[in-house]
Amino acid sequence: MDQEQLQKAQMLEYHLKQTEQQLELVKQQYAELEQTQAQLEALETNDTKEILASLGKGLYLPTTIREKRLFVEVGAGVIVRKTPEETKKVVQEQLQHLHRIKEQLAANFDFYLNQLSQMIQEIEAKN
Repeated sequence: MDQEQLQKAQMLEYHLKQTEQQLELVKQQYAELEQTQAQLEALETNDTKEILASLGKGLYLPTTIREKRLFVEVGAGVIVRKTPEETKKVVQEQLQHLHRIKEQLAANFDFYLNQLSQMIQEIEAKN
């Protein structure tokens, strides 16, 4: 294998690993949003007046629900009030956006994997 092929293979492997990491991050974010969506549905249908509110990773505070309107960050630190139904629509839009990103990353991953496989086959054919 010459130096140029080696560099090209290393570059493809780098892109493959980067894409795989990005894909895993998007999958994690997607799962978190799905959980948020399920919790919003439970909030809408449940008549309970007390919940455990998350304060951060693994920290919860028992809380009394006075009303079901939520404070939702819409970007750049801006917070607005929304109903659970309105919030579910926002979450659904985010899920759709992440789904499109996930599909694109999966296509990129397949492309890089295919390119690397072809390169390996060419090298093996020469030997």
